[in-house]
Amino acid sequence: MNEDDCFPLMLSQRECGALYMDIRTAASRAEVADILPRHHLSEDDFVAGFPQLAKWVQDLPDDIPPAA
Repeated sequence: MNEDDCFPLMLSQRECGALYMDIRTAASRAEVADILPRHHLSEDDFVAGFPQLAKWVQDLPDDIPPAA
């Protein structure tokens, strides 16, 4: 992640770093959907501002099955 990654959304480096870590530790797309509102981001803003991270999210499972 570099300084230009957050430019379109005008997020601070701290905000970008927190979002990046939250997304990279998510186990499913459902979890990512819960994370975005906490960072005051719409899905469209996330995709536009973090295209590489959005591509990574596409490979996550839709949801995590409950533990048995």
